[in-house]
Amino acid sequence: MGVDRFKPLGPPASYTGMATSMTLQPVLLIRTWLRRMTPFVWVIGLTIGLLACSKSSQLGTGSQKKLRVSVGEIKEISVPSRGDNSVELIGTSDNQEVVEVSRQQLAPAVDTLKRTGASPTVFQIKGVTVGTANVIFSAKPMNATGSGQPLRTYIVQVVAK
Repeated sequence: MGVDRFKPLGPPASYTGMATSMTLQPVLLIRTWLRRMTPFVWVIGLTIGLLACSKSSQLGTGSQKKLRVSVGEIKEISVPSRGDNSVELIGTSDNQEVVEVSRQQLAPAVDTLKRTGASPTVFQIKGVTVGTANVIFSAKPMNATGSGQPLRTYIVQVVAK
């Protein structure tokens, strides 16, 4: 008679029940594994992203402090130094138009033969014009090249009187 339109057609003759389950099994295993591992991948990715954006990404800046200075005002900052005089302490400003950094010049004592070197080094920060500058204090070995190891960073804001 004819073909029954409502009767579902089965798989083609080339597919048998055994062959179909064997070819779909690896696909189902991979799909199941991916569904189960997706939350872990998200957690790991989020953790890596947060660690990359953390404050510790500012390597080599030392401790940071904020300082507010008026134009023309001089603030003194003491930086601890080692007593063996093998390390030179340096203070630099990234914007010398706003802030000047210099060492405090002390008059020599009467007895200049004995140097202990255990006292801290005193730097002077002077506000020149209104603005913001980063002042970095670093230590480097004597007669070495480069900027040295940052010890402390000041974010100096110079304001009008």
